Order: sequence, then structure tokens, then C-alpha cells
Amino acid sequence: MKTALLCLIMMISTATQAATDTPKVMHFNQPPKTPQALYVIELMGMVYQSLDIELRLEEFNHKGSLIAANAGNLDGQLARVASVEKEYPNLRRVDYPLFQFNLQLFTLCGDCKLRELQSLTVRSGYPVATTYLAEHQIQAYVIGVKSAVAQLNLVMQKQVEGALILDFHLKPHLKNINEETLQIKNLAVVESFHFVHKRNEQLIPLIKAKLEEFERKGVIKMLKAKYQI
Repeated sequence: MKTALLCLIMMISTATQAATDTPKVMHFNQPPKTPQALYVIELMGMVYQSLDIELRLEEFNHKGSLIAANAGNLDGQLARVASVEKEYPNLRRVDYPLFQFNLQLFTLCGDCKLRELQSLTVRSGYPVATTYLAEHQIQAYVIGVKSAVAQLNLVMQKQVEGALILDFHLKPHLKNINEETLQIKNLAVVESFHFVHKRNEQLIPLIKAKLEEFERKGVIKMLKAKYQI
């Protein structure tokens, strides 16, 4: 009888502790307004709402947001590539890809190859490009800039030979480019994931389960169609 009572007390205590550990609010940085970002904001807002957690967005430097999230000043990252967990070990990945995109090479040099280029530009705050260059041991001189427009201007003005750019960053600007020698090559298909700070890693199985539920119910398909992803 005493053993049964002790087990019951322990179960109640565990349940109470789990409820106490669940945050009421999760803070993330406001990402740049792209269709992908709007899709992730709506999707993850629905996920957290279903878990009785409020998702709040704060204005934050995109590059600095990774440092802030790793330090615990933010509760995670709405969507980042898997490789960030190597440099930011306090971030925990929810193993469910939210969407895919292409890392592309943008050049004006006809049929040139990445390894042949001496200078490149990447967008600061998006480590997917620098990770790709490191993994493929590309030795080009690299300039980091704050926007896709700055990347394209450097290429168009022939200050660098190429840009490593995300497809959804490039797409809105293509209509303004008329160069006959324009070349765009897909370098890699990359998946984007949701991350939480390690203090909230108990939420990971709950978040993943909700994402899988939303997939079964067609919610994710509907949202991707809404934002044309």
C-alpha cells in the first residue's frame, strides 16, 4: 500500500514538474519578410498555439540572432539549416524539415564553374553558403554583405565573379537583370529546420509530433500552397 502511494505521489510530482517546465511564451527574432518566412511564422504559430504557448517575434539583427539564441536571449530560431548546430551547440533541432530551397551560384561568365572563380559574395547571417564553401574546399576570396541586392550589385559591377545566393532571395530580382551571359546553377538542395534553446528541449518531441499531425491533416500542404513554396 505504501509502495503504491509512493508511486502515485511520484507520478503527480513528475506531471507537475513537466507542466511547470513548459513555457508560456517563446521569443524568436522577426525574420526578413519572404514567403518562406511568412509560411514558417504561421506554421510555427499554429504549432505553439496548439501547445498553449504564445509565439512572440522581436526585431533583431538576423546575423546576431543566432548568437542571441545560443546564449539563451532568444528561445531558438524559427528556421535554420541543420549545420548551425555545429557552431551554436546550445540550439536543439526539431528533426522535421519545414521546407527546402536551392543554394545557387549566380555569375555573368557563361559556363564557368565554381572552383574556377577567384572571388565570391555571400549574404551575412546565412551560414549555408560559407558552410558549402568550406565543405567543398573552395579557396576563393569571399565578401559578406547584408542583402541579396548588394550581392547582385557586386556581381553586375564585376567587383566579384559570382554570388552564392538562396533561390528565394534571388527570384524577386531576376526580372531586373537583362545580362545575356547570366548564369544560375543549383549547387545544393538544403532543408530548413526549427530550433529551440536547450533549456526547452523537452518541447522537441511535442513540436515534432504536431508538425507530423499537421502534415497528415494537410495543413502544411495548404500553407505551402498559400505562400507558393
